[in-house]
Amino acid sequence: MMEEKSYSQKIAEFYSNADIGAIPQNVIKHTKDVIADWVGCAIGGADVESTKMVKEVFLEPGLCTVFCGEKAPARNAAFINGAASHALEMDDASYDAGGHPAVVILPAAMATAETVEATGKDFMLSAIWGYDMMTRVGRGIVPDNAFDRGWHPTAICGIFGAAAAVSWLMKLDAAKTANAFGIAGGFASGNLECYADGSLTKRLNPANAALGGLNAALLASTGYTGPKWAFEGKHGFYRSYTDNPKPERMLENLDYSEYPVQLAAFKPYANCRYNHAPTDSILKIMADNNLKADDIEKVIIDTCSMALRAVVEPRDIKYNPPNVVAAQFSLPYAIACAALFGNASVAQYTDEKIKDDAILGFAKKVEMIHTGAMDVYLPSIFAAEAEVHTKDGGVFKQLTKFSKGDPENPMTTQEIKDKFMSLCQMTISSTRAQEIYDTIMNIENLPSIKELTRLF
Repeated sequence: MMEEKSYSQKIAEFYSNADIGAIPQNVIKHTKDVIADWVGCAIGGADVESTKMVKEVFLEPGLCTVFCGEKAPARNAAFINGAASHALEMDDASYDAGGHPAVVILPAAMATAETVEATGKDFMLSAIWGYDMMTRVGRGIVPDNAFDRGWHPTAICGIFGAAAAVSWLMKLDAAKTANAFGIAGGFASGNLECYADGSLTKRLNPANAALGGLNAALLASTGYTGPKWAFEGKHGFYRSYTDNPKPERMLENLDYSEYPVQLAAFKPYANCRYNHAPTDSILKIMADNNLKADDIEKVIIDTCSMALRAVVEPRDIKYNPPNVVAAQFSLPYAIACAALFGNASVAQYTDEKIKDDAILGFAKKVEMIHTGAMDVYLPSIFAAEAEVHTKDGGVFKQLTKFSKGDPENPMTTQEIKDKFMSLCQMTISSTRAQEIYDTIMNIENLPSIKELTRLF
């Protein structure tokens, strides 16, 4: 009697049997926007101080591209580029996947694509399957519970997306791809104590996951085996990383009826996604009522429970962030930037700005509450309501369910390009940035991915 196939085996066969010619054009278009958004984040983050420190340790001679202008061995390149592209806190997010897919999947995929001399189309397809796999794992893990246990879902779910992308590029068969998932399960890690004090390790979590996914696929390619029941087994992934998981969700829509890369949400602000709905709310109140920061007496933000651990607590740190990372995860800091500058961009997250008396002073006007009213939208909607009290006695409220960049409230192609150009010009010229963008928009026709990566 034939033994039942495991989740790993069924999903690996799903990728192996894919009819790539049937992928809709709107999926292709969105995937190119995903790649462009990631590249912009990576180039913009290539020369920030934390990336320089990572390069100091991991940069050594090799054949794979590191942003911007160096080469390293594939594993090192994947690690460095993962850290660089997460540094600005502007990389994409997927609520279903449980975190930030691009910064784990694409660094591993790019290093592999260069190594195997893949076409631009194969690189793009690897992203599609990587997002699919990370989303399947994320849906099963119940990210909020993983957060409560201190795990970073971006890393522990993302490593499987990276393994899927690399396996696709290496043309591994279904059996070896399933082994790659099993091996990745043993590598999965990533702790979020960094939320408490703004330490830099959050930027390493996707880097380590990109490296782990790459290593898992490389080992599987040699015949190395991973546990068959890696996800649903008695001692498998879901038993280890979360309570009350829903592993059966991994097998939903195993029929090409959806492409989860389309669920990627783009970030217009350079901070934690939990800050975005409150930011949109206060910006709308101020625009609709012609308010300036000086008109505001008090701001009350009612946020969802999932935001508490990331951007609300501990309050002494959130009101006085000691470093840029802490500021990126501070709700009052984000609201102050939005009120004072009409934005919360990279320009507001610098060592100089976090000491700005105007920002810190306004942040003290922000009261953060959790009534539970926003929790009804969880787990996939991070809603927030802002209530603005003005000095002349006015009171204005605004609820935001879908923040700018969510699939339900998307950034336009032009807005994504404008973000790309802005981030790239932190490091390179506008002419080179435009050339890179145009090449990404033609990626499915590139005979070699190196026609793109040479521009980095």
